[in-house]
Amino acid sequence: MTDQHSRRAVLGGAAAASTALALEGAFKTAVAQGADTIRIGALNVYTKGFGVFGEAIYKGMTLYLEEHGGGIAGRKVEIIREDDEFNPQVGLQKLRKLVESDKVHAVMGPLGSHVAVAMVDYLRANGTPWIITGAGATDLTNRKLANMYRPTVSNWQVAYAMGEWAAKNLAKDAAIVASDFITGHDIADSFKESYLKGGGRIVKEIYPPITANDFSAYISDLRAASPGMTYVFFGGTDAARFVKQYDQFGLKAKSTLVGFQSVLDTDTFSGQGKSAVGGLSSGIYSELLDTPENKAFVEKFRTKYKSSPGIFDETGYTAMRFMDEAAKAVGGRIEDRAAFLDAFGKVKFVAPRGPVSIDPVTHQCVQNIYIRRAKEVNNEILNEVIDVVKDVGDFPGNKA
Repeated sequence: MTDQHSRRAVLGGAAAASTALALEGAFKTAVAQGADTIRIGALNVYTKGFGVFGEAIYKGMTLYLEEHGGGIAGRKVEIIREDDEFNPQVGLQKLRKLVESDKVHAVMGPLGSHVAVAMVDYLRANGTPWIITGAGATDLTNRKLANMYRPTVSNWQVAYAMGEWAAKNLAKDAAIVASDFITGHDIADSFKESYLKGGGRIVKEIYPPITANDFSAYISDLRAASPGMTYVFFGGTDAARFVKQYDQFGLKAKSTLVGFQSVLDTDTFSGQGKSAVGGLSSGIYSELLDTPENKAFVEKFRTKYKSSPGIFDETGYTAMRFMDEAAKAVGGRIEDRAAFLDAFGKVKFVAPRGPVSIDPVTHQCVQNIYIRRAKEVNNEILNEVIDVVKDVGDFPGNKA
């Protein structure tokens, strides 16, 4: 081989190597910037009585993505929906499918606390980032999963705040009516704890099964107990039926109706009509919050869905922004689970619901709890804010 040929070979090899390095660098940059798709498993209930809430969460998630070009942190997002049917066994089966077959980067959901509790051991062992978008069981923060964050509601923070407020502002004797499953008892216990501390007295507790269609017998028991107020937790169609029958049987005028956030919200008002008017509730959001962030959100939501957003619409929207902010903090590299989860815990911003951040110990969203009254506005039932408990976290015992 001549010196000239050798020189050409060396230069050619160098050029090829240089090109290869450039391509490798470009590939690494593209991956860092998120050239591929982020897969999110949206495991929730989309059917049956509680399905309206799962659909609302999904609407909020997709609205956020549409506003941001279909993705987060510069990467496209594919949402893979699975219906847990509000059943723990079904939920665990669908979870395995999302993680093992669909290879999702993160799981968002579920709504049902009983479903979420069934998911704990699997996700603790697997390590997939788990972003809860509804299940509020206080016990979930007791489990202390490093890969679990809840940028939405804790049952304790919403119910406890109302118990204390109600004892001070409404009545000193109350009845409790709640669905007979983990969430119902969790909410009832949280309300009762603070209500009793505030000097209140519980005169009756009733726990109808989730399958109850007729509440007349339970309402008769309430009438006999004659409480100054009735604290209620139901979800979906159960909430709509109970509030309607509570009014029809004449209890609304005799005992102040007070509910957990899902009892009196835009997702249930359509089934309750004017029976809901005057009902009080505590919750993490009100569509009538007078802030720039909420006004912009409501306008976008109304433009797309031709209705007012409720708590679960805002929940999905804000949860997706948490995902976006955390992914941006790691340059889109959501595959780096440790870095992504660490970043998630440091996210804070002003959401439509107000200021939000994450408690580093409980992994629970710290946020305002609003005391709301249902009222009619231009032939639509909406929640106005009448008081606010600021910067509420989760059950303090969970920090031990």
